[in-house]
Amino acid sequence: MSRLPESLRAHVVAPRCAGEPDGGFTHRGEARNAACRDHLVLYLALDGASHVRAAGFRATGCPAVMGTASAAAELLAGLVADASLPDALRARFTAAHGEPLPLHRHAWALVEEAVGAALASPSDRAGADGGTQAR
Repeated sequence: MSRLPESLRAHVVAPRCAGEPDGGFTHRGEARNAACRDHLVLYLALDGASHVRAAGFRATGCPAVMGTASAAAELLAGLVADASLPDALRARFTAAHGEPLPLHRHAWALVEEAVGAALASPSDRAGADGGTQAR
């Protein structure tokens, strides 16, 4: 963990946006890295159909995945939920935390994969009003 930038270490020590967003989610994406057993689930709650209202995550694996997922989930709010989302998120992430180091690029790749999967597949838990159904 000592090789992570300080801003990402803070996310490992005290993750933000862990779990499903308050009020539920409308989209869910998953990504795995079988080689190192990293697993990321990303939840997006859209405000209508155009902007991310909130995001959350669940991650297992190395500290880089935990910190990167936490930081990314925190930065997703307010971004337009369309094909530009991965690039817009990367720009925000880089501005806040710097470019991912070579040792940590696998973590960023999981985030990008999970964002793409979430956009491609609205959650089957989304209700008619766009919120989640009762459990």
